Parts: sequence; structure tokens; C-alpha cells
Amino acid sequence: MQGERRRLGPRARLWRSAAAAAVLGALCWSSAYGSDDHFPLGPMTQFAFAVDEDGGEIHSHWLEADTADGRRIRLSMDAVGSGLKRAEVEGQMDRLVRDPSLLQGIADGQRRLHPDRPALTKIYVVKQIRTLRRGEVVSTRQFDRVVWTVR
Repeated sequence: MQGERRRLGPRARLWRSAAAAAVLGALCWSSAYGSDDHFPLGPMTQFAFAVDEDGGEIHSHWLEADTADGRRIRLSMDAVGSGLKRAEVEGQMDRLVRDPSLLQGIADGQRRLHPDRPALTKIYVVKQIRTLRRGEVVSTRQFDRVVWTVR
């Protein structure tokens, strides 16, 4: 009976329709109310935004650290040894504000990855806000949003 086509029974069609409806419902819900944590159905908000060219603000974050030799350096988020990416820092900002100790993993990863470099003594999540007027940056504010003293 090779080449013969069989049709799905009513139960199989109902099950597949219900599964498709559940996925579509989850997609609609996460697009309206979800966050990046709901990947792959989340809205991927780190890429999905527009900035008003007249009075809009561009917010960005990055990591800096004090070292044991007295310098303040900017950390490459792709090279701190923790596998942490910039979008992940921004996506986890609420958690980092509530619990700065989460930054300890970055110091531990940096120490493992670069044992020859001066140890990190303090880690900062720096926030920058640029305000636009007619599409041009007219002001820039920068401040430490989260500070963690390394153990």
C-alpha cells in the first residue's frame, strides 16, 4: 500500500488544532504582555522599539569595574567569562537592581578567564541616557545604576 494517503481521524485533528491554538494564544499573550524571558515566543524587546526623534531618549547599559591596581575599566560583556551578553544585562536589569550580588559571577568568571590580570574589586552597571531633539543628541546623562563590591 505504498503511496496510499491516509487522512487524520477526528481526534488527531482536534489534538493538532488545540496545540496550534495554544501556541498562537501564547504568542499573542507574550507579544502583548511578555518579556524577553518568554523566548522563543517573547517580543524580543531589546530590538523592538522606536525612539521619538523629538524628545525621545535612548537608554543603554554597560559594565565597568575597579581593579586591584586602582584603575576603572570598561568590561567587555562578551569576554568576562560568564557568557553574559549585553542584551542579557539589560534584560536582567530589574534583578540586578534588586540583587547586586548576581554581579559576583562576573568577577569570578573574569578571575578564571584572566588570572594574570588585576582582580576586580568593584563592579558597576553604568546607565547612559541620551535625549534627542530633531533626531540629534542634545544631552547625555550617565550614572552608576548598580554597584557591587567583589568578595
